[in-house]
Amino acid sequence: MSDVLIVSNYFLGDVTFDSDRGSWNVTRAQHDFFAGKHTVYGDFDIDETVAQSCNVSVDEDKIAEMVAHPEALIDSPPLIFVEEGQSEDGRPVIWLIDGHHRVRALQQLGFTRCAAYVIEEKDAAPYRMFFNGERIAPWMRRKA
Repeated sequence: MSDVLIVSNYFLGDVTFDSDRGSWNVTRAQHDFFAGKHTVYGDFDIDETVAQSCNVSVDEDKIAEMVAHPEALIDSPPLIFVEEGQSEDGRPVIWLIDGHHRVRALQQLGFTRCAAYVIEEKDAAPYRMFFNGERIAPWMRRKA
């Protein structure tokens, strides 16, 4: 095993989303969306989105602050999903990579639908991060 960790698609200070399925460069995705590279899709079900990401750790105080000041959510960017693979029934699988706190705050405020950016699988390569060629960050790998 090497003592050197080579991280691809990352610059110092970038915000990332790391999971046991892979890591994503959120800063790069946000930049490209604001530059008009991708479009916003509407009508995502908030309850379904929260249920699908229920194992993601969130800061409950941050959510409570958003709920206490919902006006801040108006100016917040849309959520970001990335499409990766297909489910058993052939539908695209999408992962929420940015907006876990916002979507939970929206749910607590009683909203049922929201808008989001979606990175289609064919466009996802620039946002995938690699760690010595592996998609999963060393700190996210399951212990045997």
